Amino acid sequence: MFKVKFIFITLISIFLLITGCSNEKVESKNKENEANEEQSESNNNDVDEENKLYHEFGETFELIGYYSDVPAEITVNEVWFEKGEEHKEFIESEISSPSEDVGVTFVDYTVKNVGDSSMTLGDVILTYRYPTGGPELNLTYPKNDTFKDYTETFQYELAPGETMELKGAVAVEEKYSFEGTLMWNPTQEKPEVVFQIPQDNRRDKIGTYDIGEDMYIDDRGKNRFYRVRINEIEIIEEDDSIQKSMDDSSFLVMDMEFENQLKEERSLYSTFPNVMLDGKETIHSPHLKIDGNAVDDLYEGEEGKIAPGETIKGKVFMEVQNSNIEDIKLMYLSDALLTYPDFSLKINYDVSK
Repeated sequence: MFKVKFIFITLISIFLLITGCSNEKVESKNKENEANEEQSESNNNDVDEENKLYHEFGETFELIGYYSDVPAEITVNEVWFEKGEEHKEFIESEISSPSEDVGVTFVDYTVKNVGDSSMTLGDVILTYRYPTGGPELNLTYPKNDTFKDYTETFQYELAPGETMELKGAVAVEEKYSFEGTLMWNPTQEKPEVVFQIPQDNRRDKIGTYDIGEDMYIDDRGKNRFYRVRINEIEIIEEDDSIQKSMDDSSFLVMDMEFENQLKEERSLYSTFPNVMLDGKETIHSPHLKIDGNAVDDLYEGEEGKIAPGETIKGKVFMEVQNSNIEDIKLMYLSDALLTYPDFSLKINYDVSK
């Protein structure tokens, strides 16, 4: 009996010892995984910070003045749009024959000279980019005692260590204010950018989209948008109903859906993706088929237009040189940032498979 008890106790001890070791290993492994995850997250954050394309409201970022080569810190505090009724005098001084939809975008931001020498405000006055223009912020409006002459605002000196809150305005059509982009150092390959409507609050977010994923290429808030979806992409050499305009070319064919929930009619061809090669738009010839029939007049004909509230399905044919067709990238460039392809909706596809 004693032997049996001894063996039983011994077996329990061995079991508890193994279980304890196993738990220690699991706990150690869990801690190791947590550490790796934290390190991975930290690395991702570092990469994101290094490759960051834009800044947010309330975020302080640094730039180097284009004219003075002096560093400055910028913090955007607030951006808002007001309708034009209360600002007619200012609007008419900025735009000849303005439409009824023109209002005013106001920007409030803080600048600080963090260098060792003076700089002029010409280095830190932002450019306001939108689809049809890119004026500099007018610091004389709203009217104030500091800035009374527009041209003199650019020569105003900011001493080392000095901080200043700037408030100015731009006259712009309301529909374009949804794409409004605040920009500093626009001549650089990677300018400093803050979006009037933050990326988290919009449907037309910059980034990469998969085949079959909805892309909102024009978002004007609430229920006003223009949506496209590419369901399939393939390459074909010929099509019986479409005549080629190039030698040694093929068609990149996209099965697409277009939905117009804006207030105005749109031309379908203007909502085809941009065909890019090495960061620039390459030569291509677009065509469209709806219900299997080629649209004869894509640019002026009624068949090539989409009315408000309408959804159209069709096949887009992009004729491209054979030497380039597998290397091109499809994307939707921002109408406000056409020369900056990084700020685009990129399409993730591979026709070589």
